[in-house]
Amino acid sequence: TPVQTLGQEDFLKLLVAQMAQQDPMNPVKDSEFIGQMAQFSTVTGIAEMTKSVSSLTEAYNSGQALQAASMVGRTILTEDSSASLAPGKPLTGAVELPYATQAAKVRIYSDTGQLVRELPLGPQDAGISNFSWDGTLANGQTAPAGRYSMTAAIESRNGDTALATYVASKVSSVTLSGNGSGAQLRTDGGASIGFAQIKAVM
Repeated sequence: TPVQTLGQEDFLKLLVAQMAQQDPMNPVKDSEFIGQMAQFSTVTGIAEMTKSVSSLTEAYNSGQALQAASMVGRTILTEDSSASLAPGKPLTGAVELPYATQAAKVRIYSDTGQLVRELPLGPQDAGISNFSWDGTLANGQTAPAGRYSMTAAIESRNGDTALATYVASKVSSVTLSGNGSGAQLRTDGGASIGFAQIKAVM
């Protein structure tokens, strides 16, 4: 099989042949010679960089696999506007507050869009504020198990400031691709998420 790439020794042989065969009356100019050396240096550098990047990628994938495995059993927060309520298991989540306030509320809606509960968060500092709903309705009865949607906002006379809602769930398993990259975490709610979707680990 013929060699398709130009190696370092091949380049040097060509360079020596070029210098030996050049016209004495019109030798290769310094600028041309320097340019050729720069091209070879660039090609060599790219080859070395490619090897380094490959090594870094392997190390990253191994590290991601270990990190993913350590997440099993941990509770994480991921952005979502709905969550499940199960018997004996409250609906838990969080909101991210841009500033300290005592006017933030989370509203819980049924699958038909009916407001079933409003949860005032009380005085809170800026940052992540957790909330939990055990399924108790305003009239004291217990809401049926199922999926509920959520909205959150800071109320004021000038208008409400909408807030992102996050759902707490446990990591039940981890799935890795064949090369160890692209870890997907499976939650106890059946969702499959990537590391980039995790807001916080509780």
